[in-house]
Amino acid sequence: MNERDYKAKLRVQLKPHCYIQSMSSLGTNGTPDLWVSGPKGDLWIEVKYNDKTQCSIKPKLSPLQLKWLTDRHKEGRSVMVIIGTSPNEGIICIDRTWEENCAMRLPLPQIITTILGYIA
Repeated sequence: MNERDYKAKLRVQLKPHCYIQSMSSLGTNGTPDLWVSGPKGDLWIEVKYNDKTQCSIKPKLSPLQLKWLTDRHKEGRSVMVIIGTSPNEGIICIDRTWEENCAMRLPLPQIITTILGYIA
């Protein structure tokens, strides 16, 4: 499993519940990988993958990604970083926790439920 595969898995599980758009072609300006939209609003998601066995992980964001996420968060927009840690689990970083180590691993169904809580 790699970042591309994990992102595809997220897309497949989210697609029946919301509108989802891959933004990867815009990656050169720091735009997150995915934009999801539902009745309650929208959410920008940067996806990373790190299957190393660690207690906590700090996402490896480029300076442009960090700036984009931080600026949108300051504007009051919903933004999130998800770090896939295995095909069936990951870590969610919200409210600028992507600037530090994120530690709470969640099963993939709970990640999907958390995302839908923002938008559906």
